[in-house]
Amino acid sequence: MTEYQEKYLANIQRINELSDIYSVPLSDFDSWYEMQISHTEEIRKLKNENINLLNRHLFSMLDNLHDASEEDIHDLEEFSDKLMDWVNNLDCGLYVLIHDSLLSLYRFRKDRNNIIKELYKLGMGLFYLDRKIQGLEKEWSTPFRFTNEMVFTEAGSYISFFEDIEDTETKGYIIRALANIAICTPDNKRKVAVSSRILKIIQDDYYRNLAPELPWDVFLRRSQQQMSSNRSVLSKGDLNQNELAEILEACQVVFEPEKNNKNPNIRWLWPYYEMEYTCGFVDTQTTLDRIEEIINGVPDDQYDQSSLYANVQLAIYYGRLIKENPSVQKKQKNRDFLKASYQKMMKVMMTCPPAQYNDFYHYLINLVFSNYYETEGVETYKKITTRLMRKVIGLTYTDSQKVGKIIEAYCTAIFRQDKTFFDDIPFIGAINDETVKEEELRKYARECGLYYNFGLIKMTTDKTDLYRAMLENEFQMYKLHVHAGHDDLKIRASTERFADIAFGHHRWYNEAGGYPDEYVRNNTPYRQMVDIVAVASYMKDNFNGNFDALVNEIISLEHKQFSPIITSYLHDRKLTEELRDILCGDDKPYFLKLYNQLAE
Repeated sequence: MTEYQEKYLANIQRINELSDIYSVPLSDFDSWYEMQISHTEEIRKLKNENINLLNRHLFSMLDNLHDASEEDIHDLEEFSDKLMDWVNNLDCGLYVLIHDSLLSLYRFRKDRNNIIKELYKLGMGLFYLDRKIQGLEKEWSTPFRFTNEMVFTEAGSYISFFEDIEDTETKGYIIRALANIAICTPDNKRKVAVSSRILKIIQDDYYRNLAPELPWDVFLRRSQQQMSSNRSVLSKGDLNQNELAEILEACQVVFEPEKNNKNPNIRWLWPYYEMEYTCGFVDTQTTLDRIEEIINGVPDDQYDQSSLYANVQLAIYYGRLIKENPSVQKKQKNRDFLKASYQKMMKVMMTCPPAQYNDFYHYLINLVFSNYYETEGVETYKKITTRLMRKVIGLTYTDSQKVGKIIEAYCTAIFRQDKTFFDDIPFIGAINDETVKEEELRKYARECGLYYNFGLIKMTTDKTDLYRAMLENEFQMYKLHVHAGHDDLKIRASTERFADIAFGHHRWYNEAGGYPDEYVRNNTPYRQMVDIVAVASYMKDNFNGNFDALVNEIISLEHKQFSPIITSYLHDRKLTEELRDILCGDDKPYFLKLYNQLAE
């Protein structure tokens, strides 16, 4: 690799260390605070250095890739392998950009072997990049996954030329790409069909004899594991007898090596049990009992993939079974274990050491965000997400508190002039006592600061923003954070009141710009709060030290991007001075609150 590539990698690894607030010992607050401020400043400098490195070296090289030497391309490929190793995945977005550029180069050269290789690598980059939108409804995520599916499909289509291709490595990319089509397609029958086809190819002597050096047994095992993952669709009723049989057989095959293993890999032990439940061979209670036995058998201080799968993924699955089956919901035994398993899950997530902050760990965080079952007797979704936000977004958590203070100042100023302004919000309008109403409004305002960008936290894009500027494909995905936040906040009682805030804060007041188009201001009783959050968010994102210029800019956008009622309050000297103090003041109060929460 070149010097700039090594420097970029060192910088983002250093940023990862600096942004982990749990890495700083909780000594006295002043020392802790000074260290965090020092870290924040160092991150800012490293990010600027990264941007300069990419602008001066990488982007200019990609613009002139046809003139690059083979040594330059080799360095670029080695750099990309360090950016995304499929475990830690330091920078998937940059990995995708590099391999998309290399694919264009090899298409121009009509270099078939390298076209196949780059299609496969691009497909893998897109797959891991798409993990950010885990849990989104298909309507919003389908375009990204469809692109990923088509990349793998194109690479897999070269199976027609398998006999003509001499390079063994290229043949391996074809086989792997064919198998990976199934991980992208949202269609159940297509998943099964793809898995079935690749199993037949892998076991076909024709293909094996054409490339005897390939690890066919490894391909077979992984393809059987892939087929076993289709067990979740067994109860859908749209599979024929052969499709059902293939899934059942795959579950049995991946189960056999683990069932008598002293330390089984839970990830492959579980499919058989889930298959038996999905097919109706065992009842819900038996399946719950099996989960309990597995979770109880794994310590809460182990963080390997198998242990994380048991303590986190199976805990979430246990909650899903409880939610979907009223027959077991009333059993106190089950409710007690759900509470205990969620407590253990949170302990594991919150104590997981930095060395394990890999792709799977972040996948599990998103899984919890998307599938946590909020019910009586367990911690509320609001409480567990607040705890995980502190863990995941680290130093960015203080910015959320600052936005909350801006919203609170705005709401207080408006309420003191108009006690009925927020009465369309159901829980605010139901309060008769003005003192209590103001207290609840101010608390709600502060919490809106934590949750208005909840979708971004789910998508774990904060780290990318710490490394460098966002790329275009990342920005298109970034815009989905309004859906990601809304969809999960809306369905939980403890966070429902934040859903429209998360959904509409980037949409223009006159609905002529911004996003998403689906947010219709007049359809929500929370519209006044959304209007305020839109201004507060803009203030935080665009403040560059000149407060007066920022205020004038916001006022100039009234009737367009911002509500004229909300911008009119920027003529209130008392409010603007308070906002100036919030934006221009130091962050020590927010860090103190965070410091006190870390010891909880």
